[in-house]
Amino acid sequence: MAINPIYDEKALLSSIAAGDEKAFRIFFDLYKERFYSVVLKMTHSDFAAEEIVQEVFVGIWKNRSALTNIDNPSTYFFTAVYRKVYSYSKKLALDRKLMQVMAEADQFKNITDETILGRERERLINEAIVKLPPQMQLVFRLSKQEGLSREQIAEKLKISPHTVRNHLLDAMNSIRSSLGNTALSAFYLFSLFKD
Repeated sequence: MAINPIYDEKALLSSIAAGDEKAFRIFFDLYKERFYSVVLKMTHSDFAAEEIVQEVFVGIWKNRSALTNIDNPSTYFFTAVYRKVYSYSKKLALDRKLMQVMAEADQFKNITDETILGRERERLINEAIVKLPPQMQLVFRLSKQEGLSREQIAEKLKISPHTVRNHLLDAMNSIRSSLGNTALSAFYLFSLFKD
């Protein structure tokens, strides 16, 4: 449908204010592409442009009774468009900030969960170590907590490196039994006894 570019906007707005849907359709056809073009340039999003333009037209129809009081229709309607774009941009920024805060909270939760699990795992291991015979416990602590080599432990305790090795293997088996054969304990013990 061809639109007369010199349409009497005041008469058109009066008809819309009276509830004339055909007049609103003419108004829609006059402004839709102009609104869409402006919003697209501002948002760089086809989806956002369509949503915002639709919201603007819905708002105009809902508040149609006020249309007879508008002196400069173009200025009035484009101001409405800019306000909608501003609201959209503000909401988008808040959504991004919220997502960032949630991501940081998840990261903190993961760190906290890992810390709690790490402390619990450490407590269980310490309980298992305390149950070891004194000589085996000493060998284990010198090896895994003080970082001494088998030869250094053997020299310090005046025992053979082979005995140190056996104590470490027995300690590993005993700790594994105390922790149970869960994947977590197996992984931890593997890393603990990888040398």
